[in-house]
Amino acid sequence: MTGDTVTENEITRTLELAAEPSRVWRALTEPAELGAWFPDRVEGLEPTAGAEGWLAWDRHGRHAITIEALEPERRLVWRWARASETPLEGGYNTKVEWTLEPGADGGTILNLVESGFRTEADRQENVSGWRAELDELIEYLAS
Repeated sequence: MTGDTVTENEITRTLELAAEPSRVWRALTEPAELGAWFPDRVEGLEPTAGAEGWLAWDRHGRHAITIEALEPERRLVWRWARASETPLEGGYNTKVEWTLEPGADGGTILNLVESGFRTEADRQENVSGWRAELDELIEYLAS
């Protein structure tokens, strides 16, 4: 089951996943695993608070990212640049917060909130983007 909510400047998605929280956590935080379903590559990013790096897509370029908070298997917060090849400092960026809760039968309830959009067009672009990317996460976890 998935659910979408779009408010004035944020997107909220909720997924019920069959994978256990530790498995989902690795898919969100380990560079090789994140790169297997989200960007084409993760560059220089380690799963620690304060870490900086890049999420790189062949079609969309490299986007700067900083991990702001990390509570293993519970909560991950990152900030990332809206435009490719631009620094986070002083640029247009949004915050993505992931929370994990134990779900039924050993699964995981995964919540995603992205906030800080300046325009409706930006928000709508990411609504469709998250639908596609989270479908890829579901497929990746099932493999």
